Amino acid sequence: MARTKFPFGAVAVAGAAVVGYAGFRALLGLRPGAEERFFDWTGPTQKGVDVGSAKIDLPIMYYRDDSFIGVFGAALEPVRALLPSHELFPVTLPDGRGIVAVAAFNYAETSAGPYGEIGIVIPCTLRKEAPPFMPLLLEERYPGFGWFVQHLPVTSLVARDGGRVVYGYTKFISNMDFQKRPAYQSVRLSEGDAHILTLTVQQTGMMLRDNRSLVTYSVKDGDLIKTTIPVRSVYQMAFTPGCGVLELGDHPIADELRSLDISTTAILTRNFLTRSAILPAGEVVGQADRPHPGHQGEEREFGRLTVSYDDAAEPVDVYGRVA
Repeated sequence: MARTKFPFGAVAVAGAAVVGYAGFRALLGLRPGAEERFFDWTGPTQKGVDVGSAKIDLPIMYYRDDSFIGVFGAALEPVRALLPSHELFPVTLPDGRGIVAVAAFNYAETSAGPYGEIGIVIPCTLRKEAPPFMPLLLEERYPGFGWFVQHLPVTSLVARDGGRVVYGYTKFISNMDFQKRPAYQSVRLSEGDAHILTLTVQQTGMMLRDNRSLVTYSVKDGDLIKTTIPVRSVYQMAFTPGCGVLELGDHPIADELRSLDISTTAILTRNFLTRSAILPAGEVVGQADRPHPGHQGEEREFGRLTVSYDDAAEPVDVYGRVA
């Protein structure tokens, strides 16, 4: 009677698949029960932090937002020159170019009230240069990876002051007009009559559930601040031509982006279907080589924040006023 051979090969392949799947889930932070317990914050809290225009509680809870991100190639040396510390190294593309990302957030429901925010950020690593592109894929899982915040316009004074006072974020009051359509999301960013930029991201790509934290770097009182922001999200990630487009306007920030030789066609986009986040206080991880005050903007309580869902309907004015 012939003996049945044990299928070592098939088991090895199946085992590798299971480990790979488990590893991929771990990479994206998909721990059992993590989503259900997301807002059960057990870290440090601060009540009534005085930021000038209001008192806020930390962490700030972001219960629901519409968001999307475009990642663009740019000239490496001008991008490197924007980083305020010699201990921050820009992440590069395989062709040696640098990277700048534009991230748009329409925060519909937060513990600090609704507001819009657009981050112009540089992916970088702390204290050690990284291989091309890899940190963009691993994000929080890559040692020292984070996004240096070059500019962070917002639409409310409380959001501006909270970001400046607590984190050193380079926030200023601006106007944001969001469009959300079945095929795309877009936002037009302006200050007064000056158009800064318009970002459009297609609602397409491979769908992923991702619970990795977002890490930012900023400068406050001469210190380099690292802030780790837990995130719970589902998004579409696309690498296809035309998945994201950046249009630059006639503002000093637009001129700065042009000076970086930034591409106007995204190499990667994320279109978020759902997203929640928790913003705690940051931590000092070093000293900055120079201050980074950013664009100051005007003193206003609110900028304009509108959301358009259909061409046949008037945009929703979130603050009930037009600025």
